[in-house]
Amino acid sequence: MEKIAVIEIKTMSVKLQVYDVVKNKYFALSKVIDMPINLTKDFYNDNFIKTNIVKDINNILTVYKSIIESYECTDVICLATNAINEAKNANGFLNELTVNSGYKFKVVDFEEECLAVYTSVINSFNRPKGLIINVGDYSTEVVLYNRRNVLSKVSIPYGYAKVYDTMSGMTFEDSEAKLAKEISEIIDNSGIKAELPEEFDIIGCGDTFKDYGSICRKAKKYPIELSHNFVSTKADFEKVYGLIKGYGISSTTKVKGVTLNNSKYLPSGLMIVKSILDNFEKDEFAISKLGRAEGMLFHSVLPMTIEKPISDALGYSLQMLNDLYDKKPNNSQHVYELSIILFKQLKVLHKLGRMYVKVLRIASYMSNAGYRVDVENADRSVFDIIRNSEIFGISHSEIVMAAFVALGKNPDNFNLSEWVRFKEYLTDEDLIAVKKLSVILKIAESLDITDFGSVTDISCDILGDSVIMKTIVDKSAQFEIDYTMLSGAEFKKAFGKNLEVL
Repeated sequence: MEKIAVIEIKTMSVKLQVYDVVKNKYFALSKVIDMPINLTKDFYNDNFIKTNIVKDINNILTVYKSIIESYECTDVICLATNAINEAKNANGFLNELTVNSGYKFKVVDFEEECLAVYTSVINSFNRPKGLIINVGDYSTEVVLYNRRNVLSKVSIPYGYAKVYDTMSGMTFEDSEAKLAKEISEIIDNSGIKAELPEEFDIIGCGDTFKDYGSICRKAKKYPIELSHNFVSTKADFEKVYGLIKGYGISSTTKVKGVTLNNSKYLPSGLMIVKSILDNFEKDEFAISKLGRAEGMLFHSVLPMTIEKPISDALGYSLQMLNDLYDKKPNNSQHVYELSIILFKQLKVLHKLGRMYVKVLRIASYMSNAGYRVDVENADRSVFDIIRNSEIFGISHSEIVMAAFVALGKNPDNFNLSEWVRFKEYLTDEDLIAVKKLSVILKIAESLDITDFGSVTDISCDILGDSVIMKTIVDKSAQFEIDYTMLSGAEFKKAFGKNLEVL
């Protein structure tokens, strides 16, 4: 496993991220440091980045370089805010960073930014038609895609820092009106509305959206602390916006759940979001945890994503998590295959729709993850692991159901009071499905309890009050068969039939 570092110079911080990387497979964040700076302090007097700021950044980069070397990173991606383009000493600033650190920083242009955020979204969501809104510090990009093709891109010359820096002398209402007017004109003149498909999703990228999501989840007592693919209604946004609006555009008030640096820019960032959302008639939008840096990592680690997105975002995400949590070799793939066979073979009994296949897929792929934490309480541990994992291509409700499926393998662990916490997002039908899927998963695990892969296929005959489960094996599997029969009582409770395994 290799490591790749990403350094980003933003207007208010220098951020280091270190990723574990398996080339042509996946990458996963393993370390992050976000050190505050104020790149544009006293900048607008003469449009020069000040000497003391350059010194501070160089000192930070010196430490980051030592960390990167200690991690033995094989590559370093260095990015810088496009605010630097407004500096008269931009070239001198970037050259000095290179001389002192050895790193060459790239100011990402509009086309590269759009491609990077699109790559992040298309490879981590199951949303075939979307409008991406990427709010940066000095610009905002709007990208429309349909069926894995980018249709249109719009550049808006305002980011959260630029609005703060250029409009902080105005009242909030005047800034709001000016921004709304200018953004509406840009969107109308771009022609992007004419290209909108009949059905599409809105996906928000960047710190403003992530910070808003954190506030919104706290405000509505959302029971899951997951940021990726968190879906907010426009009504929820208006409530939070109304609260933040009261702070004023240049407020430095600390907002709970948001860093002080980001709190400073939150009102101006949300103002941009509102100005854009008001141009599109959608009642909700989703939030992406991934952004520009991850998009560039996709291009570096999985070069095929430059030309063609990952066909199975959920499968990609599960493979990554499986490699991180399960010691090799493991039998997660085989347990999943057996689970799907059982799901299909028992369809006439469980009568569950295909939507639950994804739930079973997550639970079976990750069912062994709890052993890494606590062998004796593995099912309880895996419940927490799945519930708190940012899994791509799936809704939060499906993640929670998968966690309960893994937990429910031991019915003594299943507590209805815990299920009630999610009652606004899960149905009674979901509860019935989860209990049936737990039994399917338990049987699949039992059929490979030795990890030998002896059972290669299953054929189920439903005869009267019994299910005859015939195993197809490539070696003796009597132990696995006997072990599976221990689940007979749970099988009958879930499916109303006696279980016989041959």
